[in-house]
Amino acid sequence: MLELLDCPCLELMAIRFIQIFWGLLLVVLDFSINQIDILPDLIGYILIALGCRGLSKVAPRFLIAANLAWLMALLAAASYVIRGNLPGFSIVYTAIDCSMMWFLLGGVIDLANFRKRPDLSQRASSRRIAYVAIVGLSTLLGLMAESSRDFGEVLIALVVGMIVVLCLILHLIHRAIHELSDGPRW
Repeated sequence: MLELLDCPCLELMAIRFIQIFWGLLLVVLDFSINQIDILPDLIGYILIALGCRGLSKVAPRFLIAANLAWLMALLAAASYVIRGNLPGFSIVYTAIDCSMMWFLLGGVIDLANFRKRPDLSQRASSRRIAYVAIVGLSTLLGLMAESSRDFGEVLIALVVGMIVVLCLILHLIHRAIHELSDGPRW
């Protein structure tokens, strides 16, 4: 890791973080017209995979995140072909998504620690815990809500919490562009 951070590769690291940022943004934003997603998750996951793969020499957890993002891209492509609910598909999708985010933010933690930025490391750590907790609870309550209408308010609170956590993760990646990789100012 030391040799990469001492070379002009910092600019390349910024490009990889920018790919991750835009990929996450595409995955987070869902705009549909006639049930066709205008911003397909497939493209977002490919950008995340490329960005993480490019950072894998800096922190090995990015390689795991890249592989999981490629798997998410395959699942996103499969969801275009296979319409309807397959048993267990949402649980598998959620588990892989949470794992991808866990390792992606783990790579940020490793890089922040190496660059002696414990503030960014702590933020990445708390955000990945919050992400996994909220997504896990949302999935569990979503499955339970199929048979009962009692969870509506809780699900709304979780959706609001998820929006906040996703905004915080995007902000963290934006800071990583500038503060961990000495990236461009935009």
